[in-house]
Amino acid sequence: MGYVDLDFYKNTYFGETLKSESDFNRLEARAEEMVNSYANHYFDNHTLADLPLDSDRLNVKKAVCAQIEWFLDAGGVEELANAKQSAGGLTHVSVGKFNYEKAASVSLPRSTAQRSNEAINYLRPTGLLYRGVGQYD
Repeated sequence: MGYVDLDFYKNTYFGETLKSESDFNRLEARAEEMVNSYANHYFDNHTLADLPLDSDRLNVKKAVCAQIEWFLDAGGVEELANAKQSAGGLTHVSVGKFNYEKAASVSLPRSTAQRSNEAINYLRPTGLLYRGVGQYD
């Protein structure tokens, strides 16, 4: 189960409107993966309940919501689907007299396009961004 449900996203975080609940579930799962990456994979071995402070748990939830909004601003579910295609993916198809060409994308490189600075700012006071090498607990 995800860290954030649609009710939290809409009524506590007051996030942007989504097309459907399935879009939310998909974006939430991807945002959760990104937040875990920002937190140096803390949540691979821990749960949200393992965080000692309520404020830390709330900030992680807000970070996931901020990452969802970042994905929405970057194109939403369609952007996530396009991200799976390689840079040298199919751009031209011809079948008989029919031709199809995909327009060149004018977006930021994927390495920067996925990172929400707002999500990272929510994580700053939690200490999850600064877990040093060799820290085990």
